[in-house]
Amino acid sequence: MISRACLAIFFLVASALAQSPNSSLSKQEELRLAEHSRVDALVNSDVPRLEKLLGDDLTYTHSTGINESKTEFLHRIQSGELKYDSMQHQNDVSVRLYGDTGVLTGTSRVRVKTQGQTLNLHIRFTELWVKRDRGSWQLVAWQATRIAEK
Repeated sequence: MISRACLAIFFLVASALAQSPNSSLSKQEELRLAEHSRVDALVNSDVPRLEKLLGDDLTYTHSTGINESKTEFLHRIQSGELKYDSMQHQNDVSVRLYGDTGVLTGTSRVRVKTQGQTLNLHIRFTELWVKRDRGSWQLVAWQATRIAEK
């Protein structure tokens, strides 16, 4: 119980710091915190937090090949049609910065429920984040590909 409370506090602080334009964190640290906040929001179906973290121009391409806009993606989460039970990035997440644009690449283990099925996926992902005028990072593109299990 204590570990869950500590984790919740960490994500609240991380979310606040990632959204703060005057943070003393490096852009890379801000971006990693924004990503941690996004993953936590996905797993908790926290649509209001996702609304802030996802750009209105989002293109979200699932490992199934389905492509969704921000509106479509958030609707599926809010309706319960899409439920992320867990998303655990592996230790290989790379962050590359190009001014106010960041590219994250890595692998993740994902447990998701969709269309009445529970899927346990091992994916490789690429994310594109943009630091907006108000100083917050927003995800504008997600692309995932399944990794074949050996």
